[in-house]
Amino acid sequence: MTKHPNTVQKIFHKASSSRKLYVFLFCLALAVFFWLLNALSKNFTTDAVFNVSYVNQPSNKVVLNELPDQLKIKIKGLGFDLMAYKLRLKGSTINVDLSDLNQFNNQLQSSTLASSSFYSYISNQLGEQIEIKEIYPDSIHFLFDEKKEKKVKIIPITQLNFEKQFQLYGEMLVKPAVTKISGPASIIDTITAVYTEELVLNDLSETKTETVPFLQEYAFKKLNFNPSKIIIHIPVEKFTESSVMVNVTYVNVPDSIEIKAIPNEVELKFLIPLSKMASLASAKFIAEIDYTEINDNFSHKLKIVLAEYPEYIQSLTLNPGKVEYILKKQK
Repeated sequence: MTKHPNTVQKIFHKASSSRKLYVFLFCLALAVFFWLLNALSKNFTTDAVFNVSYVNQPSNKVVLNELPDQLKIKIKGLGFDLMAYKLRLKGSTINVDLSDLNQFNNQLQSSTLASSSFYSYISNQLGEQIEIKEIYPDSIHFLFDEKKEKKVKIIPITQLNFEKQFQLYGEMLVKPAVTKISGPASIIDTITAVYTEELVLNDLSETKTETVPFLQEYAFKKLNFNPSKIIIHIPVEKFTESSVMVNVTYVNVPDSIEIKAIPNEVELKFLIPLSKMASLASAKFIAEIDYTEINDNFSHKLKIVLAEYPEYIQSLTLNPGKVEYILKKQK
């Protein structure tokens, strides 16, 4: 029981020390706040970096050279306002008005604008509280070409890899088939077709529809597209191997001659979509040999030509590909 008063005294002493610490920290924070408040109420000059968007460009011209995408501006104002720009609490993009360039005639090829020419335009965007002291770079150079547009064909670049037994069924559809391009006349005049970024698809086992942009290099050439992307439809079907026997027919045979192929029936092997197997029984096949080729043929064989077959079959092979023949005179 004799130790209890000492313990209570220690607790009160510790609490008193903590209270003094809290009071000290509060007073320190209050002093810093008023000091900061006083400091930010004064005028300062500092540098700020802004992203740039160029507006009101000449409608009949294309800017060929790369323009600065940022401007370093020395600005003066109250500390509160400057801190907002430093901390990016306000918009960090400013517009540069190029409407003065429209005063030039159509033969305009290049021009240089002093940064001072758009001080007031930028100042209006920054607000009355901010004063512009200097802009870097102090001038912007523009290199122009005549703007031109035309329609050209679109050629898709694709790399398609299919699962086993699956293949492209028909042709890929490109929508739209043509696009309107606009840009520098010196480049537009050399273009007859445009290409897409490469579309790579692996293990295809079903029909696909993909949206594809144009080659990135066109952007570097200041070309614009309408539309800016295309749709590629890739029909995919599962195929199976099949075959039919086809009788050989004859073309361009004189009335006085009778010709017979040996053998007079050939085997046609092919791949057919599973969805078309039911149509195979009624499908029409014509395999023929041409009598007019005999004069130039010294092998005593004539090539078999498949003159007609369903458009949906693929990978056709004839066995045999050539046949011998017998000629007889008609009585």
